[in-house]
Amino acid sequence: MSHAVHTTNAIVLSSTDVQDADKLFWLLTEDFGLIFASAKSIREETSKLRYVLQDLSNVQVSVVRGRGLWRVTGAQATAEPELKGEKIKIFGRVAAITKRLMPTDEVSKEIFSTLLNSRDKIDRVENLAVARVLFHLGYLTCTDEYNGIIDTLEFSEEEVSSAEKLKEKLVVDINNGLVESQL
Repeated sequence: MSHAVHTTNAIVLSSTDVQDADKLFWLLTEDFGLIFASAKSIREETSKLRYVLQDLSNVQVSVVRGRGLWRVTGAQATAEPELKGEKIKIFGRVAAITKRLMPTDEVSKEIFSTLLNSRDKIDRVENLAVARVLFHLGYLTCTDEYNGIIDTLEFSEEEVSSAEKLKEKLVVDINNGLVESQL
């Protein structure tokens, strides 16, 4: 019996080494939400996927659903620029919060778009990105002052500057949302 191969955009939130050459990945996908997937022999020098599936990278991934676990069958790098320096640390924090709070196999194109759109300017929009993730998961309410800031998907200059003006209140509300999540 053959299994269907699904190809989708994904952000590699994190990974862990398993056995001699395998890896397990937390992938935030556009079509399937947060999934846990394994890749066999990916750490071997001859692996074609070795340099494509890096933590915090944006990839086009092909996966097959197995019993309780997805399996990576292929991946291709996207044209997104690689994060470097301080940006990789900041994006890593946003990815860790997303991985911790988001339920697996629950599709949320809004959260995927939030992370994808925030990558290139994450050093300016970290609080806004976290607030939007919390909003889309139901841990943050969109009050009148946040209207048009946390309930959208783009990171326009106007939205970013509005969020910077509300930074202190936004941080308090983010912390309250994280406390309410009990995770």
